[in-house]
Amino acid sequence: MSILVSMRIHVGKSSSSHCDTAAREASQEALRGADDPSFALVLCTDQYDTGCLASSVRRELGDIPWAGCCAAGVFADNELLLQGLVVALFCGRDFRVGVGMGGPVSVDPRGAGRAAVAQAVEK
Repeated sequence: MSILVSMRIHVGKSSSSHCDTAAREASQEALRGADDPSFALVLCTDQYDTGCLASSVRRELGDIPWAGCCAAGVFADNELLLQGLVVALFCGRDFRVGVGMGGPVSVDPRGAGRAAVAQAVEK
């Protein structure tokens, strides 16, 4: 079975200005019907307190690994949120995520990239 056939993405969003509420609403919407979540991508606007939001997202997602970033606005489907949070859950038994680090990039960029990829796939 191809990874493109077996991978699904579930998206949740919230426009609440409170980090706890936004994390709960977006995460619960994304988790609804999601089986085998492997990774979450969290996108938020820059009005949130980062420590509060990270703690709230971690609490809502539990053991699901995640990464995120903030910007002036985030898209959810065709909607631009100027205040909000989007959680995209990547689901499927065949979908795997790894993290690796390599460096220094300033000395050997290709070597740093190879080292990071090797570390990410060995875990």
